[in-house]
Amino acid sequence: MFVRKYAFWMVLIVSAILLSVATVYAQVNEVTLHFIKNQQEKVHLQMMSGTAGNPWQYRILGDWIVDYLINLLDNLGVNAPKANAYIVFRFMQCMLIFISAGIYYRKLSIPLYTNLVGLSVLAWGMSHSLYNSDLSLNIFFDVGFYLIAAIFIMDGKFLLLPLLMVLAALNRETSGLIPLMLVFYVFFSKDSSDKLKKTLTYATISMVVFIIVFSGLRLFYGEQSFLTADGYYPGIGLFVLNITRWVTWEQLLITLGVIPILAIIAYPSWSRTLKVFFWVVVPIWFGVHFFAALVAETRLFLVPQALIFIPGVLLGLSKRTDPDTI
Repeated sequence: MFVRKYAFWMVLIVSAILLSVATVYAQVNEVTLHFIKNQQEKVHLQMMSGTAGNPWQYRILGDWIVDYLINLLDNLGVNAPKANAYIVFRFMQCMLIFISAGIYYRKLSIPLYTNLVGLSVLAWGMSHSLYNSDLSLNIFFDVGFYLIAAIFIMDGKFLLLPLLMVLAALNRETSGLIPLMLVFYVFFSKDSSDKLKKTLTYATISMVVFIIVFSGLRLFYGEQSFLTADGYYPGIGLFVLNITRWVTWEQLLITLGVIPILAIIAYPSWSRTLKVFFWVVVPIWFGVHFFAALVAETRLFLVPQALIFIPGVLLGLSKRTDPDTI
């Protein structure tokens, strides 16, 4: 009885550990320890000194935590405390992502067996997402924060969202869509008339928190030199570059596979919740990034992959909807 009662959690935690170890190994092998000890540390020092440039300087949360870990490991006498701090931090991020994703997929009524398939697909994408990149601390936190936000929203724990937004906004400006997820989730729910006013209050507070943190970081660190994407500023030129480079589509296929296509095909099988999150996040996310970033850096699309596309495929594959099924 005990084993069956806690089977989901035991399997999820063990799976998260195994997938985190595999993902960290793959990413460190891809980036290389030499790069982490040199270029990654160089960027970290720039972040801590407030000279990393726009927009990187305003994504400070991960570097604050890494700096604490470096000092902690150094005081404990651990060899190569800087490199090990990054590895420990990335393992913690992966655990956060996999456990959050497992809980979120569970709440979407995806049974454990299918759930683990989804986590494995996510691990593959995370492992092959660091093209032209360092460890990208803020992007992986972004994935975790979106998954946690979805859990809070589905559980009706709206009070926790403003608190989450403090961390999410310190991490990355792309977290600004989270309050909109809350508003439209309740607006399209069956009892929207009863909850919408209360929801708007929490969503407004969350957005205000985001704006305060967003603005506060820019005031605190001051104006930074804008770092372009390979010399391209956001706009039509960057969009054309993205859609005409072979490496864009190569990297998208390596990281995301055909999961987004299969998810769209399975759209009729999605729950109302997933459909709402799709329309709030995906059109804006893809539109902004195709015009403002190098799409070949496909780690940028791990949020919609984890939040929308993977569970969308899983719901299309599984006809079992009993949330008590493990």
